[in-house]
Amino acid sequence: MKDYNTEKLKSWLTIPNKNDKTKTKSLISDKLKVIDDIEFGRCIQVTDKIPKDEMIIKIPKIFLLNYLVILKHLSYWNSNINDFLKKNISNFNNEMFETDEDEITQIYSNLDFEALMKLTSHQIITMYIVLEKKRKDKSYWNEMFNSFPQMVEYSGIPMTWELSSDKIDNEIYKSIPKEMLEHSYKQIDQFKKDIEIIKSLLKSFNIEITETEYLWAWLSINTRCLYYKLSNYLPITNKKDNQSSNITMVPFIDFINHQTENSNCIAKQSKSGYEVYTIKEIEKDENIWFTYGPHNDDFLQCEYGFSTSKIINEEEEFKIFNKFNTINLSNIILKLLNNPKKKNVVNWLKQSGYYDDYTIGIEDINKDKIIVKPSYRTRIAISALIENENEFKYNDDQTSYTCPPKLERFSMGNSDGEYYDNTIYVLLNKICSKINNEIDDKLKNLNNLKNSNDNNNKNIDLVIGLLNNKKIILNSLTK
Repeated sequence: MKDYNTEKLKSWLTIPNKNDKTKTKSLISDKLKVIDDIEFGRCIQVTDKIPKDEMIIKIPKIFLLNYLVILKHLSYWNSNINDFLKKNISNFNNEMFETDEDEITQIYSNLDFEALMKLTSHQIITMYIVLEKKRKDKSYWNEMFNSFPQMVEYSGIPMTWELSSDKIDNEIYKSIPKEMLEHSYKQIDQFKKDIEIIKSLLKSFNIEITETEYLWAWLSINTRCLYYKLSNYLPITNKKDNQSSNITMVPFIDFINHQTENSNCIAKQSKSGYEVYTIKEIEKDENIWFTYGPHNDDFLQCEYGFSTSKIINEEEEFKIFNKFNTINLSNIILKLLNNPKKKNVVNWLKQSGYYDDYTIGIEDINKDKIIVKPSYRTRIAISALIENENEFKYNDDQTSYTCPPKLERFSMGNSDGEYYDNTIYVLLNKICSKINNEIDDKLKNLNNLKNSNDNNNKNIDLVIGLLNNKKIILNSLTK
């Protein structure tokens, strides 16, 4: 990222809009600087000690990019949107959203209001970014867009490999861990649905939207948005999945990086906009961190383009390992249950809330060892699988399925299930061995790809590392 983008962004954020009656000013602590870190990428570093509970950033509402703010900007050109906002916002005046007329604003004036209000936040923000980007320096948001990463900076996100025209990237994509592949498929499916909806909305206008520019905007939102509670009068808030639309883009704050744990600041939605406070004392040269929450590397790599586990060498020694990493065994265990003789077993598992979502995960990490155990529901499912299927019966009086007494006690938490453990771990070791072999095949393919024509595609090494992380978990299963 070029320094001048950061400085221009800060200048833009400190210039009040002449028609903004709130006169709320941005605040960016002079103890903060944006840097490009070799290990962590773009982030914010502290230039001098900052005490606990200090506000270090405040961004007014006028600089937030979300569903409502976009409607406000469109209202200057679209009378239907203006009428809607006047009906729901006291003394609403669209004059502060005045902008020069061009071919894009002509589109705004003719947008179908009903269709627009059916869009999700992600869809409307992506569409708006793509259209406003075409306006270049005419756009109010130009400096914010200039601060976004370039498309190449999203190259660690697996879905971009599948959507790429590069055959090597396509081959690498086929070898990513299975859990990551499933997550990525869902992302691609959503991306393709989104772009088709937006193209359909804009089809009557003489405007071309390429997959590349839409993907850039789509990923910019996906990797940088923050939670933001939208106003209840917006139709989107009445939808089933309305929580996913409670998002906003926040300039400068989106430079703050995330960790799985140990954040040193917190972001808060306020009446005037968005604010960041320190939650502990931060020393000079430390980075500012938010907390991602309990996300594994599959999620982080797919959504943000990086993972948090670091392997030191090929002997699988590690210096950092994400404690939320798991191996999903569901496909294999469900196949074992997919047997007509196991019908009552399956019905009992569904009735008891133990059907599907079977994993092994990390119970403890120390300097030289990871302890991996099956989840409780995985132990229940395998215990049910190895029980005599004839012991699972339908009780007409209770209109429910019953299971063997030992399993009943285990599933209700009245025993530790030790009775089943020997057989559970025999089966788990076989399952882990099968997955290990599948990973070895993928590693072989990647190494062949790497050695052919001296291929230096960095994503090959990235995926090799991700697969080796999976092997660490598989090989650390402990009874």
